[in-house]
Amino acid sequence: MISASAPRMLSSVRAIYRHRKRLAIFVVPWAVGLGIGVPLLWYQIGANAREPQIRNREETLSQGYDILSRALDRLGRDALFLADLQSRFGEPTTRPAPVSVEIFQSFAASSPDYDQVRWLDTDGNERLRVNRRGGAEPVVVSREQLQNKADRPYFRDAIQLPLNGLYFSALDLNVENGVVEVPHLPTLRVASPVFSNGVRQGIIVINYRATRLLERLKRLDRSVELHLMNQAGYWVQGPDAAANWGWQLGAPAPGAAEAEMLRAINKGDRGLFGSRDGDWNYRRFQPGTGLLTTGEVVERRAADADLYLLARDSASVINDQETTGKLILGVVAAILAVVALAVTGRLANGMEAEAEWARQMEDTNKTLRETNEKLNVTQRELARAERLSSLGLMVAGVAHEMNTPLGSAALVLSKVARDLRLFKERIAAGLRRSDLDLYIADSDTSLDLVRDAIHRCTALVQRFKQVAVDRATLERRDIDLAAFMPDADPRLHRWDTSTGIGLTLNVPNDLAITTYPGPFAQVLSNLLNNSLLHAFDAGKPGMITIDVRTLADQILIEFTDDGRGINETDIQKIFEPFFSTARHSGGTGLGLHIVHQIVTEVLGGSIAVESPPAGEASGTRFIIRLPRVAPLQART
Repeated sequence: MISASAPRMLSSVRAIYRHRKRLAIFVVPWAVGLGIGVPLLWYQIGANAREPQIRNREETLSQGYDILSRALDRLGRDALFLADLQSRFGEPTTRPAPVSVEIFQSFAASSPDYDQVRWLDTDGNERLRVNRRGGAEPVVVSREQLQNKADRPYFRDAIQLPLNGLYFSALDLNVENGVVEVPHLPTLRVASPVFSNGVRQGIIVINYRATRLLERLKRLDRSVELHLMNQAGYWVQGPDAAANWGWQLGAPAPGAAEAEMLRAINKGDRGLFGSRDGDWNYRRFQPGTGLLTTGEVVERRAADADLYLLARDSASVINDQETTGKLILGVVAAILAVVALAVTGRLANGMEAEAEWARQMEDTNKTLRETNEKLNVTQRELARAERLSSLGLMVAGVAHEMNTPLGSAALVLSKVARDLRLFKERIAAGLRRSDLDLYIADSDTSLDLVRDAIHRCTALVQRFKQVAVDRATLERRDIDLAAFMPDADPRLHRWDTSTGIGLTLNVPNDLAITTYPGPFAQVLSNLLNNSLLHAFDAGKPGMITIDVRTLADQILIEFTDDGRGINETDIQKIFEPFFSTARHSGGTGLGLHIVHQIVTEVLGGSIAVESPPAGEASGTRFIIRLPRVAPLQART
């Protein structure tokens, strides 16, 4: 079996090589399609599969941000409230009043996360401190154990704040007597100044134990890892617990990965970036922002207190949808490649068998090529003749429309010249008052005739110019169709029923669209002119109906008349320029062409026309579909 298939395979390879140029027409599209389509689909499958993960990470970030905001805003309000109470009941003495001690104990007992509640005087000396360690009952520290905190950043910054000022420290490990406390106690300090009768008495400081808060953030979503990083690029709660609090525990400076993250997240307050560790969503958190925006805080000081919340997918999360999609795509691509190779071999063998027959048919092919060339020449000549015919129609239309007013103007001007010559002769012979009156009357009449002719020419030129819509003057705005349409044409506002033609306008109330009012009104006016000029026989009654309906994100306008209708031959050319069945009645053949251009090129819609065949119900219906929001037109 192997020996029989080997010669066939070798023969196919030789055939492919000999006909490689012809086969390239087949092979190249397959190769390009597989080479471009497969990677694009591969990427798209990954992108589609990652979208839910991105949303999940963003939701986790929002939950974490809300938890931090609620916890620290409550902490800030407690500090402001305690500072206000101390301002009311505290005395600037060396020994705190019993009421102050009771207030501080109550505050410490109000939350299991309040590790310390302190009052520091203007020199940084602790005047009163209540400890609550490990959830025990609040304990008032003896005077001998009170310390001076003048060298601490939170004291130096908070003591300068005005009334209702608030200070949030950076989140770090608690330090006692210059040493990081063990076991580690994540702590955030919030401070507010105390004033009595306008005199600064010191500051209130609450040490917030953040252990439960960090644990709560960690447990938000098992499928998402939520981490915290400070402004210097150190992990507060990172992927590797050993790297947490590195700036306090003597760890080296942040590595390349952290530096890369810091560069990415410093570009904005929130966003998405990719790294070697995967895709991350991030959001910047600034303590006390909610209090500042609501006016509860006059000033907030926390230059290094900002944190970055970073979220990535947990290592245990496996995107089955992405894996399955890519696996299926890989299998399909492999099958297509095998099919393409097999078909290429068969085509090559067929081309080899065809080669002999092709040589015998060369003469026939030559004759066919000559015939085909003649056909192409004929087609080009026909196309050229059609273009010339269209040009001739346009020239004839322009000439016909302009000839009458210009001829009238020329005739009147010739008469004016003759009257002027006679007037000069009468002046030379002796001018009479009757001659002057006659000359003035004739001149007024001639000027009126010339003016009318020029106005007609101007109107025709303006009509021709409307064939190319001037986008530089278009203005898009919101309109209420029920209020706008009756004013789009004076005839719609007050219809003249003396002609026997009736009008019905059905427009729903509160139907607003965003479009170009000028062109839209021109469409209605041109359709109205077309019906009145072409649809009805003289003296016969009729009806014009305009119905407006809504269709999802579109509006449907049906402009219907019950006139004579349009025959099958004319309806195919009704939107062509200069096509008119009433040229003898003043039609220019431009009205419906302008309507088609405005609807399709300016208003972004479509227009169709229906007219029953002869013998069926009469009338014509124009169907216009317009988007509720017209596309913006580029100004030229």
